[in-house]
Amino acid sequence: MNNDRERELRRQRSTLRSLALGITVFGLWSVLKAAVTAFLIPVEKMLDEETLAFFTESGMRYVIYIILLVVVLVFAAIDLIPRFYVARKARRESLGQNPGKAWMVWALVLFVIWAAIDIAEIIFFPKLLEQTSTGRLDTIISLVLDITATVILGELCLTAFRIRKIESGEG
Repeated sequence: MNNDRERELRRQRSTLRSLALGITVFGLWSVLKAAVTAFLIPVEKMLDEETLAFFTESGMRYVIYIILLVVVLVFAAIDLIPRFYVARKARRESLGQNPGKAWMVWALVLFVIWAAIDIAEIIFFPKLLEQTSTGRLDTIISLVLDITATVILGELCLTAFRIRKIESGEG
């Protein structure tokens, strides 16, 4: 029986390690997606005519892109830092180290937030398709990848709980 428990613990830890890598990759995907989307939106759609005319006449039209890039990178960092934190702690957990419990709380909070965002995207999907500036296929692919990232995070949470349960002798 103890041998079965050790084998299951190794299997769950291996799964957790893979899921942590998935969280990292999808975190980088979200930054790339945000940056590419920011550059694909025409300036004319971001600004009203008067503001656009001011920047065009003053020769600073590309300042808008620089400002947009900075804003996108700041918001991407706000999203990326918790993802990397959870992934790093999950990896430590998968190696048998004790990273504490705070990371699991963060993982659950992120899961709830991402799930809510995904549900909102699904509800407003027809409207997103109408208003997209990147194309319908890109919007569909982006939604599928967002949902996949959320599923990976949910599975990471469940696997971490399974590991804790096995370690405590209940599983």
